[in-house]
Amino acid sequence: MFGRSSILSLSFLLAIAVPSMVSAVTYNSEFASCTTTSYVPNGGAESGSWESATDCAAFCYARDTTYIYSAWLSTTGGCSCGSNTFTTAVITTGNSGGCGSNYEVSITHTTYDFYTCTNNYRLDTIGVQSSSTDFYAIFTACRNYPLMAIYPTSDNTYLYACGDNYVSTGATTTCAYQVNRIYTHPADATASGLARRSLIERRRLAEQETMQAYWCPKSFTPCQLENDPDSYECIDTKNDLESCGGCLYGAYNPPGHPNTTAALGTDCSSLRGVALGHSSCIDGSCQFDCKKGWELEGDGCVRAKK
Repeated sequence: MFGRSSILSLSFLLAIAVPSMVSAVTYNSEFASCTTTSYVPNGGAESGSWESATDCAAFCYARDTTYIYSAWLSTTGGCSCGSNTFTTAVITTGNSGGCGSNYEVSITHTTYDFYTCTNNYRLDTIGVQSSSTDFYAIFTACRNYPLMAIYPTSDNTYLYACGDNYVSTGATTTCAYQVNRIYTHPADATASGLARRSLIERRRLAEQETMQAYWCPKSFTPCQLENDPDSYECIDTKNDLESCGGCLYGAYNPPGHPNTTAALGTDCSSLRGVALGHSSCIDGSCQFDCKKGWELEGDGCVRAKK
Protein backbone atom coordinates (compact mmCIF):
# COMPACT_ATOMS: atom_id res chain seq x y z
CA MET A 1 0.00 0.00 0.00
CA PHE A 2 1.56 3.35 0.91
CA GLY A 3 5.26 3.54 1.64
CA ARG A 4 8.03 1.19 0.54
CA SER A 5 6.79 -1.72 -1.53
CA SER A 6 7.68 -5.30 -0.77
CA ILE A 7 7.03 -8.18 -3.20
CA LEU A 8 6.50 -11.39 -1.27
CA SER A 9 4.94 -14.69 -2.25
CA LEU A 10 1.46 -15.17 -0.90
CA SER A 11 2.60 -18.05 1.30
CA PHE A 12 4.74 -15.64 3.33
CA LEU A 13 2.01 -13.07 3.95
CA LEU A 14 1.03 -13.04 7.59
CA ALA A 15 -2.60 -12.25 8.33
CA ILE A 16 -2.77 -10.26 11.54
CA ALA A 17 -5.67 -10.93 13.87
CA VAL A 18 -7.14 -7.62 14.96
CA PRO A 19 -8.42 -7.17 18.52
CA SER A 20 -11.68 -8.96 19.27
CA MET A 21 -14.80 -7.02 18.44
CA VAL A 22 -17.05 -5.90 21.26
CA SER A 23 -20.81 -5.73 21.31
CA ALA A 24 -21.09 -2.11 22.43
CA VAL A 25 -19.72 1.02 20.82
CA THR A 26 -17.00 2.52 23.00
CA TYR A 27 -15.51 5.98 22.52
CA ASN A 28 -11.92 6.51 23.62
CA SER A 29 -9.02 8.81 22.96
CA GLU A 30 -6.41 7.31 20.65
CA PHE A 31 -2.81 8.03 19.73
CA ALA A 32 -2.38 10.09 16.57
CA SER A 33 1.28 11.13 16.41
CA CYS A 34 4.29 12.63 18.10
CA THR A 35 4.79 16.19 16.86
CA THR A 36 7.11 19.08 17.53
CA THR A 37 5.86 21.82 19.82
CA SER A 38 5.48 24.11 16.80
CA TYR A 39 2.03 22.52 16.46
CA VAL A 40 -0.28 25.02 18.20
CA PRO A 41 -3.78 23.71 19.07
CA ASN A 42 -6.18 26.62 18.63
CA GLY A 43 -7.84 26.09 22.01
CA GLY A 44 -4.59 27.12 23.68
CA ALA A 45 -2.51 25.68 26.50
CA GLU A 46 -4.40 24.85 29.69
CA SER A 47 -3.32 25.77 33.20
CA GLY A 48 -2.28 22.73 35.23
CA SER A 49 -0.50 19.41 34.88
CA TRP A 50 -1.78 16.08 33.56
CA GLU A 51 -0.28 12.66 34.21
CA SER A 52 -0.84 11.18 30.76
CA ALA A 53 -1.92 11.87 27.20
CA THR A 54 -5.14 10.02 28.00
CA ASP A 55 -5.91 12.37 30.90
CA CYS A 56 -5.16 15.38 28.71
CA ALA A 57 -7.47 14.11 25.95
CA ALA A 58 -10.29 13.43 28.42
CA PHE A 59 -9.95 16.96 29.81
CA CYS A 60 -10.04 18.55 26.35
CA TYR A 61 -13.14 16.69 25.25
CA ALA A 62 -14.93 17.39 28.54
CA ARG A 63 -14.10 21.07 28.17
CA ASP A 64 -15.42 21.35 24.61
CA THR A 65 -16.61 18.56 22.31
CA THR A 66 -15.22 20.45 19.31
CA TYR A 67 -11.71 19.88 20.69
CA ILE A 68 -10.92 16.74 18.69
CA TYR A 69 -7.16 17.09 19.20
CA SER A 70 -5.14 17.17 22.41
CA ALA A 71 -1.38 17.69 22.76
CA TRP A 72 0.36 16.45 25.92
CA LEU A 73 3.96 17.18 26.91
CA SER A 74 5.41 14.47 29.15
CA THR A 75 8.30 16.64 30.37
CA THR A 76 5.98 19.21 31.96
CA GLY A 77 2.58 17.51 32.08
CA GLY A 78 1.24 20.40 30.00
CA CYS A 79 -1.94 19.98 27.97
CA SER A 80 -3.24 21.91 24.96
CA CYS A 81 -6.60 21.44 23.23
CA GLY A 82 -7.82 22.33 19.77
CA SER A 83 -9.96 21.62 16.74
CA ASN A 84 -7.20 22.32 14.19
CA THR A 85 -5.22 19.48 12.66
CA PHE A 86 -1.45 19.08 12.81
CA THR A 87 0.52 19.21 9.57
CA THR A 88 2.73 16.39 8.33
CA ALA A 89 5.70 18.77 8.57
CA VAL A 90 5.63 18.70 12.40
CA ILE A 91 5.46 14.89 12.76
CA THR A 92 8.36 13.36 14.70
CA THR A 93 9.38 9.77 15.41
CA GLY A 94 7.81 8.05 18.41
CA ASN A 95 4.98 5.87 19.70
CA SER A 96 2.39 6.44 22.40
CA GLY A 97 4.19 7.07 25.68
CA GLY A 98 7.47 7.67 23.90
CA CYS A 99 7.37 11.15 22.41
CA GLY A 100 10.07 12.50 24.74
CA SER A 101 10.22 16.30 24.73
CA ASN A 102 7.74 16.48 21.85
CA TYR A 103 3.95 16.56 21.96
CA GLU A 104 1.96 13.34 22.12
CA VAL A 105 -1.09 14.24 20.04
CA SER A 106 -4.31 12.28 20.52
CA ILE A 107 -7.72 12.16 18.91
CA THR A 108 -9.93 12.95 21.91
CA HIS A 109 -12.97 10.87 20.95
CA THR A 110 -13.25 8.06 18.43
CA THR A 111 -14.49 4.50 18.10
CA TYR A 112 -11.29 3.51 16.29
CA ASP A 113 -8.43 1.84 18.17
CA PHE A 114 -4.80 2.51 17.29
CA TYR A 115 -3.24 -0.82 16.27
CA THR A 116 0.30 -0.40 14.95
CA CYS A 117 2.67 1.44 12.63
CA THR A 118 4.22 -0.33 9.66
CA ASN A 119 6.03 0.41 6.41
CA ASN A 120 4.18 -2.25 4.42
CA TYR A 121 0.69 -3.72 4.58
CA ARG A 122 -2.25 -4.81 2.47
CA LEU A 123 -6.02 -4.53 2.75
CA ASP A 124 -7.71 -7.36 0.86
CA THR A 125 -10.76 -5.18 0.27
CA ILE A 126 -10.43 -1.42 -0.16
CA GLY A 127 -13.61 0.63 0.11
CA VAL A 128 -12.11 4.12 0.02
CA GLN A 129 -8.66 5.29 -1.03
CA SER A 130 -8.00 9.02 -1.08
CA SER A 131 -6.11 11.88 0.60
CA SER A 132 -6.79 14.65 3.10
CA THR A 133 -4.99 17.56 4.74
CA ASP A 134 -6.95 17.00 7.98
CA PHE A 135 -5.98 13.97 10.07
CA TYR A 136 -9.30 13.59 11.90
CA ALA A 137 -11.37 14.01 8.72
CA ILE A 138 -10.07 10.59 7.70
CA PHE A 139 -11.73 9.00 10.75
CA THR A 140 -15.04 10.35 9.48
CA ALA A 141 -14.41 9.23 5.91
CA CYS A 142 -13.62 5.67 7.08
CA ARG A 143 -16.34 5.43 9.73
CA ASN A 144 -18.15 2.53 8.00
CA TYR A 145 -15.04 0.35 7.63
CA PRO A 146 -13.33 -1.94 10.18
CA LEU A 147 -9.79 -0.94 9.17
CA MET A 148 -8.06 2.30 8.30
CA ALA A 149 -4.50 3.14 7.23
CA ILE A 150 -3.08 6.68 7.27
CA TYR A 151 0.21 7.64 5.61
CA PRO A 152 1.66 11.16 6.25
CA THR A 153 3.44 12.45 3.18
CA SER A 154 4.69 15.69 1.62
CA ASP A 155 2.71 18.91 1.06
CA ASN A 156 0.92 18.36 4.40
CA THR A 157 -1.10 15.56 2.85
CA TYR A 158 -2.30 12.32 4.44
CA LEU A 159 -2.91 9.41 2.07
CA TYR A 160 -5.42 6.95 3.46
CA ALA A 161 -7.30 3.74 2.75
CA CYS A 162 -10.39 2.23 4.41
CA GLY A 163 -11.29 -1.43 4.03
CA ASP A 164 -11.26 -4.98 5.36
CA ASN A 165 -8.82 -7.80 6.14
CA TYR A 166 -5.52 -6.24 7.13
CA VAL A 167 -2.49 -8.27 6.05
CA SER A 168 1.03 -7.46 7.24
CA THR A 169 3.69 -7.60 4.53
CA GLY A 170 6.48 -6.30 6.74
CA ALA A 171 7.54 -5.78 10.34
CA THR A 172 5.92 -3.18 12.55
CA THR A 173 7.98 -0.09 13.26
CA THR A 174 8.05 3.15 15.22
CA CYS A 175 5.51 5.73 14.06
CA ALA A 176 7.06 8.55 12.05
CA TYR A 177 6.69 10.69 8.95
CA GLN A 178 5.96 8.51 5.90
CA VAL A 179 5.07 5.50 8.04
CA ASN A 180 1.59 3.92 7.90
CA ARG A 181 -0.64 4.16 10.97
CA ILE A 182 -3.14 1.29 11.23
CA TYR A 183 -6.41 1.65 13.15
CA THR A 184 -9.09 -0.98 13.82
CA HIS A 185 -12.81 -0.44 14.20
CA PRO A 186 -15.21 -2.51 16.36
CA ALA A 187 -18.02 -4.09 14.34
CA ASP A 188 -20.78 -2.24 16.21
CA ALA A 189 -19.24 1.19 15.59
CA THR A 190 -21.44 1.65 12.55
CA ALA A 191 -22.60 4.82 10.88
CA SER A 192 -25.81 4.70 12.93
CA GLY A 193 -23.81 4.61 16.16
CA LEU A 194 -21.71 7.53 15.03
CA ALA A 195 -24.85 9.38 13.99
CA ARG A 196 -26.26 9.03 17.51
CA ARG A 197 -23.07 10.49 18.97
CA SER A 198 -23.15 13.27 16.38
CA LEU A 199 -26.72 14.10 17.39
CA ILE A 200 -25.70 14.42 21.04
CA GLU A 201 -22.88 16.77 20.09
CA ARG A 202 -25.18 18.89 17.91
CA ARG A 203 -27.64 19.20 20.79
CA ARG A 204 -24.87 20.26 23.15
CA LEU A 205 -23.63 22.89 20.71
CA ALA A 206 -27.20 24.13 20.20
CA GLU A 207 -27.60 24.50 23.97
CA GLN A 208 -24.35 26.45 24.10
CA GLU A 209 -25.53 28.80 21.32
CA THR A 210 -28.83 29.33 23.15
CA MET A 211 -26.99 30.25 26.35
CA GLN A 212 -24.74 32.68 24.49
CA ALA A 213 -27.81 34.35 22.96
CA TYR A 214 -29.20 34.80 26.49
CA TRP A 215 -26.45 37.36 27.22
CA CYS A 216 -25.31 38.70 23.83
CA PRO A 217 -26.55 39.40 20.30
CA LYS A 218 -26.28 36.61 17.76
CA SER A 219 -22.70 35.77 16.65
CA PHE A 220 -21.25 37.34 19.83
CA THR A 221 -19.97 35.44 22.86
CA PRO A 222 -20.22 36.57 26.51
CA CYS A 223 -16.59 36.68 27.68
CA GLN A 224 -15.39 37.20 31.22
CA LEU A 225 -13.33 40.32 31.91
CA GLU A 226 -9.79 39.92 33.21
CA ASN A 227 -9.77 39.29 37.00
CA ASP A 228 -13.51 39.99 37.24
CA PRO A 229 -15.69 36.84 37.08
CA ASP A 230 -18.85 38.89 37.72
CA SER A 231 -18.53 41.04 34.59
CA TYR A 232 -18.49 40.28 30.89
CA GLU A 233 -18.35 41.82 27.44
CA CYS A 234 -19.83 40.59 24.17
CA ILE A 235 -17.09 39.69 21.70
CA ASP A 236 -17.12 38.53 18.09
CA THR A 237 -14.60 35.74 18.66
CA LYS A 238 -14.40 34.97 14.94
CA ASN A 239 -12.84 38.34 14.19
CA ASP A 240 -11.54 39.86 17.44
CA LEU A 241 -7.74 40.25 17.38
CA GLU A 242 -7.27 39.73 21.13
CA SER A 243 -9.92 37.02 21.64
CA CYS A 244 -9.60 35.02 18.46
CA GLY A 245 -11.46 31.72 18.41
CA GLY A 246 -12.82 32.14 21.93
CA CYS A 247 -12.73 34.15 25.14
CA LEU A 248 -9.21 35.14 26.18
CA TYR A 249 -10.02 35.00 29.92
CA GLY A 250 -12.69 32.34 29.72
CA ALA A 251 -16.43 32.38 29.17
CA TYR A 252 -18.81 34.29 31.40
CA ASN A 253 -20.21 31.74 33.87
CA PRO A 254 -22.89 33.24 36.11
CA PRO A 255 -24.66 30.88 38.55
CA GLY A 256 -27.56 29.09 36.91
CA HIS A 257 -26.42 29.96 33.39
CA PRO A 258 -23.15 28.08 32.82
CA ASN A 259 -21.21 28.59 29.62
CA THR A 260 -18.20 26.40 30.42
CA THR A 261 -17.98 24.78 26.99
CA ALA A 262 -16.87 27.98 25.25
CA ALA A 263 -13.35 27.77 23.83
CA LEU A 264 -10.42 29.78 25.18
CA GLY A 265 -9.27 32.41 22.71
CA THR A 266 -5.88 33.55 21.47
CA ASP A 267 -4.41 37.05 21.49
CA CYS A 268 -3.11 37.16 17.90
CA SER A 269 -1.21 40.38 18.60
CA SER A 270 1.01 38.76 21.24
CA LEU A 271 2.05 35.58 19.42
CA ARG A 272 5.76 34.85 19.66
CA GLY A 273 7.80 36.04 16.70
CA VAL A 274 4.93 37.86 14.95
CA ALA A 275 5.66 41.22 13.31
CA LEU A 276 4.06 44.22 15.02
CA GLY A 277 0.84 45.20 13.27
CA HIS A 278 0.94 42.15 11.00
CA SER A 279 -1.65 39.95 12.69
CA SER A 280 -5.40 39.57 12.34
CA CYS A 281 -8.21 37.21 13.29
CA ILE A 282 -10.16 35.64 10.44
CA ASP A 283 -12.94 33.15 11.09
CA GLY A 284 -11.58 32.34 14.56
CA SER A 285 -7.97 31.72 13.47
CA CYS A 286 -4.94 33.98 13.77
CA GLN A 287 -3.40 35.13 10.50
CA PHE A 288 0.05 36.71 10.74
CA ASP A 289 3.47 37.46 9.25
CA CYS A 290 6.69 36.62 11.07
CA LYS A 291 9.03 39.45 12.01
CA LYS A 292 12.54 39.87 10.62
CA GLY A 293 14.85 37.09 11.74
CA TRP A 294 11.94 34.69 12.23
CA GLU A 295 10.28 32.23 9.86
CA LEU A 296 7.05 30.28 9.68
CA GLU A 297 7.21 26.68 10.87
CA GLY A 298 4.02 24.70 11.29
CA ASP A 299 1.43 27.01 12.86
CA GLY A 300 3.83 29.52 14.43
CA CYS A 301 6.97 31.61 14.03
CA VAL A 302 10.41 30.34 15.04
CA ARG A 303 13.82 31.96 14.92
CA ALA A 304 15.33 31.62 11.46
CA LYS A 305 18.10 29.06 11.20
CA LYS A 306 21.47 30.57 10.40
